[in-house]
Parts: sequence; structure tokens; C-alpha cells
Amino acid sequence: MAYRLSIDDDVSGSVRACAHEQLAGAAQRLEGAGEDPVTAVHEARKHIKKTRALLRLVRPATGARAYRRENDALREIGLALSGTRDADVLVQTASALAEHAAGRLPADTFEHLRAALAGEAADGRGPTGSGGRALPVFDSVVEALRAAELRVERWPLDGVAWTHLLKGAACAYARGGDAFAAARAEPTPERLHAWRKRAKDLWYHQRLLAPAWPGVLAAQAEEAHGLTELLGDDHDLAVLAARLSDGAAPLAPTVDAQRAELLALVAHRSDELRAEAERLGRRVYAESPKAFSRRLERYVRIALKERRAGESAT
Repeated sequence: MAYRLSIDDDVSGSVRACAHEQLAGAAQRLEGAGEDPVTAVHEARKHIKKTRALLRLVRPATGARAYRRENDALREIGLALSGTRDADVLVQTASALAEHAAGRLPADTFEHLRAALAGEAADGRGPTGSGGRALPVFDSVVEALRAAELRVERWPLDGVAWTHLLKGAACAYARGGDAFAAARAEPTPERLHAWRKRAKDLWYHQRLLAPAWPGVLAAQAEEAHGLTELLGDDHDLAVLAARLSDGAAPLAPTVDAQRAELLALVAHRSDELRAEAERLGRRVYAESPKAFSRRLERYVRIALKERRAGESAT
């Protein structure tokens, strides 16, 4: 089942089915981690983020109390997996920087940097079970995910309608526009990361609502996804810069001797990514929240009318 809602009148059923799929998928990824726990954690975290985005979409129907309860629970589950994931991302970020900046520093500098970061990531994963699986952490997270999935049937969705979902999407879009403006005014890592989270909401919401007009909304979702990738790469570089700036934590002699040069490369690449993100952000957030909401409302209304007409014809 794709990450999308059905165009029909049973909105609550479609929302619950989507939530069940994501939470079960996260648990299954961790249970089947085998010899690749890094990928398992990455995929499980994506399922959790998708569920939280779905919660934000239906927040106008569930109310603030239920939303906070479930969102807080899912955030805690995600945090339990974030430490090792962040360490592994640093290795990937160093590899991407080495490819982008090839020839600007000796190749062995990047090799030593990757090796040192990979060692730290391995140490952070701690003791593992068979197949390299971090059993204590994974088992407790799976238990929490299964409990969250059981609670989906108790989400207060009675009376939920498309108007609630459209209101949730418009609210998230408005927050994204505000985060974009804040990041443009003062592009700190914290503000850029906050913008990225709101851009992810837009990406996920457009995917959920895409059946209203697949060709248009799916394409816009891809553009929002591209924006999150740019901001995500920049965030990863900020984390790498912080690690390189920590002179009290040596990495390798070759790396330590060239920290300043590496930090300059990180800053240059970050400037490139931020400029591209701003260019794309101006297009993604070109509409006012009201115009965005009205456009989505028309798409959904037409799609529902066409579906009902099709049912009547049969």
C-alpha cells in the first residue's frame, strides 16, 4: 500500500489504514534488521516520520490533546534510534564531501576522516546480537511501536472529513512558509533545520493527498522532496562541521592537521546548498496559505465528485 489516502468518504478508515501500515512497517524493519541494522534504523525512522506527518494532517480532527500524546510518543521512539543513525550519517556526509571536493585536498585525508567517523559510529552502536543487531535497543523500540499501532484504533477520528485534512495541510504549509522566512532572515543551522522539518511535512502531505490529482500533486511532492534533500545535506554538513571543530576530540593525525581546510570546504558546500534551497523554496512557497488551501480544496472536491459519479454509473 502506497503512502497516500483514498479518495472516498471513509476518511477515518483511510487514515487508520495508513497509520497501521507505517507503524507496522517500522517494527518489521527492525525485526528483520539481520546484518544491516543501519538500513533498518533508517527505514524505521522514515516510517515514524511519515506517521507523525499524518498526525499533523489530521490534528484539526483529533484535537491538540490526542495529537500531543501520540506525537510525543512517536518522537521518543524516534529519538531512541537517532544516536546511531546520526553517527552513520556523518560517514556518508564525509563521503559526499570527498566526492564533491575531489582534488582540493589529498584523497587520504578524506579516507582517514571516513575511517575515524566509521569507528565512532561502530562504537556508538555498542554490543550487538547475532547478525550485528543491537538487540536491547531494537526490542524495546519494537515493543513501543506495536503499542502505538494498537492505539491507532483509539485515535479520535469520529466525524473526520476532508475539510479537517485540508485545514491540517494548510496549517503545515503556513508554518513552512514562516520557517522559510525565518531561515532567509537568519540562516542559522537551527532555523534551517526547523525549515527542513516543515518542508518534510509538505512533502508527506502532498503524497498523502496526491490521489486528488496525481499528476500535479505528485510532481509538487517531488519538488518539496528535493528541497528537503538540500536542507538535509546542509544539516548533515553542519553536524560534520561541529565534529571537526571539536579540537578536544582527535580524529586522525592527517585529519587533525587539516581541520581548517576541511571546515572551509564544508562552509563552501553549505553555501551552495543553501543558495539552491532558497531558489527552490521561493517556488515551493510561492502561494499564500489561503491560495494553497483553496487549490487543494478544489482538487479534492472534483476528485470526490468524479468518484461518486463513477459509482453511480456502475
